[in-house]
This record gives sequence, structure tokens and C-alpha cells, in this order.
Amino acid sequence: MSYGSDHTPTEIRQKGQERAVQITWDTGEVFLYPMEYLRVKCPCAECCGHTPEQAKLVDGKELVTIQAIVPVGHYAVKLQFSDAHDSGVFSWSTLFDLGVNQAFYWQAYLKALQAANKRRLPAVIPIQVIS
Repeated sequence: MSYGSDHTPTEIRQKGQERAVQITWDTGEVFLYPMEYLRVKCPCAECCGHTPEQAKLVDGKELVTIQAIVPVGHYAVKLQFSDAHDSGVFSWSTLFDLGVNQAFYWQAYLKALQAANKRRLPAVIPIQVIS
């Protein structure tokens, strides 16, 4: 059951090497969502605001990864990102839309970054300590 969505995923798979999430839908469509794309398109109020005017341009997330994908009922997942952001609940409708319109949304994002003189790379690149 899709609970308000026309589409339901049949499989959600994290692809760590590719830094992406692959979702197979009940329509047979398969979309590959880069983790950076999901982070910058997070639907939470902190990122999107409560009105379009309050939306933030999220930058510096090129290296972000997903630490966990947590089911939310039968209608969504909550993504926990490596930058400690975890307040976004991605409904099936949102995820399907992000898949179908990925090329358009990504180009609009890149143009917005350029217009704001912002970058995809973080200002400070985190160092991973190996012991």
C-alpha cells in the first residue's frame, strides 16, 4: 500500500562505492540517487523552510554520505547523513519525483550554486583518522 503516493518502492539499496541510493519502483523504473543530490534536496523545514522564500541553498555537500536509511511507516524513509543532518523524511511521492525530475532539479541546483558563488565541495574537507 502506498499511503498517499501513486508509486511504492520495491527495493531500496545503498551503493556505498558509488555514493548513491538505488530505488526500484513498482512501475519497474529504477533510479540512482547520488547521496549529495538527496542531501541538497532534503524536504525538511530546516532546508526547505515553511514557504518557498525560506528555502536554503544547501552547499558544500559533495562528499556527504548516508549513514542510515530508516523506514517511516509504510510511506517514507528518514535519511541520516554523515554531516549529522537527519531531519528529512522522504515520502515515496518525494523520492519518485526526485527520480523522475533528477536531471532538471540537478541543473537548476548547479545554476543556483553558480549564481550564489557557492560550491559543491565543503569549505573544509573532513579528515578521516585511521588508527
